[in-house]
Amino acid sequence: MQETGGGVQYISIMRTLSSKPLGFLATAAIMIALTVVVSVFNVPNPNMILIAGLVICASLFGWPGGVTAAVVMMAYTLYFFSTDHSFTAFTEQNMQKVIVSAIGIVIVGFFVSALRVIISREFKQLERMNSELEEDNELLEKATTIDALTNTNNRFGLRRDFSNYLGKDIRVMMMDVDGFKEINDQYGHHTGDYVLSQVGAHLTGIFGSEHVYRYGGDEFLIMLPNTSDGEFDQMTERLRHEISQIALEDTDETISFSAGYTYGTPALQSDLRSMVRIADEQLYESKGAGKNRITGCKFSRTKNHASTHQKGARGAVEPERELHRCSGGRTVTMSL
Repeated sequence: MQETGGGVQYISIMRTLSSKPLGFLATAAIMIALTVVVSVFNVPNPNMILIAGLVICASLFGWPGGVTAAVVMMAYTLYFFSTDHSFTAFTEQNMQKVIVSAIGIVIVGFFVSALRVIISREFKQLERMNSELEEDNELLEKATTIDALTNTNNRFGLRRDFSNYLGKDIRVMMMDVDGFKEINDQYGHHTGDYVLSQVGAHLTGIFGSEHVYRYGGDEFLIMLPNTSDGEFDQMTERLRHEISQIALEDTDETISFSAGYTYGTPALQSDLRSMVRIADEQLYESKGAGKNRITGCKFSRTKNHASTHQKGARGAVEPERELHRCSGGRTVTMSL
């Protein structure tokens, strides 16, 4: 989960304003500027302006702002009400005004500064809660989109990423482990799980964890963008070699895989769904040809026109629509 832009900015501002040096310096500058203004323009009741400055500085900077503003305002109060601005001599009436002003300065400064501290504490707690919530959401997303056994993306992860592959030159490969049912039946499900976890680790190590999805059972889907024939052949050969090195306890059985793939540039989600279907069909071509091999073809989008012999279930000519098919084939036999 991402925090809202306004919340992030506000928390960042609050954190910056909590700096004590900034609070002292900024408040001193603001309050001195206000005292200069009220003096130059001979404001008749300067404390009204200065008390506003105190409230603002205490609100922004907390105790550093409140204390600094109170000191500056108290100094100006003594200057303003003292006889001949001596800071020490006062008439009885002006002394009363100084005392009242001092009480007001202390009360306002204390309560506004304390309120600022409380608000700052609450925002720190909110920031901590947001951070914890974000971590929890990341864990939840991982639990939802990552297959626990193989540590690869699952179908929910595929659904999340599906549109990211549109408009890209990609290879869509479907693969499974040859004879996996026999491995499960002969050596037990714990051995089958071990094989799947190892296959998942090798797939993510070669193709990247963001491009590998457990499609179901021992089937894995690889969505690989921007890869040449040469690069793809090197990757699959490396995969063949690494999977053949998976060792099963108390047996010399060699693990192999079969795969089918198609390549092209899907413009629509329907294109990409068709590419997954075609890759699955190519996988079964490999299985039918003897396993331990890869069969692939280029993805093609063609028009089905009313003038062709495509018929519907009742014999009526279907309207023009897109057909998704393979254009040419390419089979690679991987010898062990």
